[in-house]
Amino acid sequence: MTTIKIRTAKPLDVSNLGRLLIEAQDEAGAYPEFDQTMGLNWITRTLTSGYVLVADVSGRLVGTLALTNYQFPWSPQWYMYLEWLYVQKKFRKAGAFNALIEACHMHADEHDAPLFAGVSSADKDVFLKDRAFQLQGYTYVGGDFIRSNASGRQQETTDDTDLHSTNVG
Repeated sequence: MTTIKIRTAKPLDVSNLGRLLIEAQDEAGAYPEFDQTMGLNWITRTLTSGYVLVADVSGRLVGTLALTNYQFPWSPQWYMYLEWLYVQKKFRKAGAFNALIEACHMHADEHDAPLFAGVSSADKDVFLKDRAFQLQGYTYVGGDFIRSNASGRQQETTDDTDLHSTNVG
C-alpha cells in the first residue's frame, strides 16, 4: 500500500510544484501555455503569501493545493481562495485528493474563513468533480470558460461594418 503524506510545501518544492502544475495544464488542454519564469514566480509568491500543501509519496510530489486570500471587489468579506488543486490521476483514488481537501478545510476552519474555489476540469470527469465539491458542502455558483481569440472571426466584414453593433430580430 502506498503511503501518502500531506505536508506544507517548502521552498525547495518550487520546481516540483511547477512540474505538477504543468501536468495539470496539459491534462486540461484548454489553458494557455505555462511560461516557466512566470509560473515559478507565481508559485514562489503563493508559497510566501499563501498556504500551500503537497501530497508526498516517498519524496515525490503527486498532488498539491494552495490557498490565498481573496476579497470580491464589492464586499468587505474575505475568503480563502483555492488558487490551485491538482493530484496525479493514479493517486486520486488512493486518497490524495480527499486528504488535501480535508487539510484545506481544517486550515480554513482554524481561521474561521469561508472558502471560494474555482476548480476547473475539461474532461469527462467534470460532472464528477462538481458533485464531489457539492457533497463537501460547496455551493455551485457557475463555471469557467475559455474562448479562443479566433472564435469570433467567422463572419466577413467590410470597411463600413461596425464590429461592435448588434442587430437582433
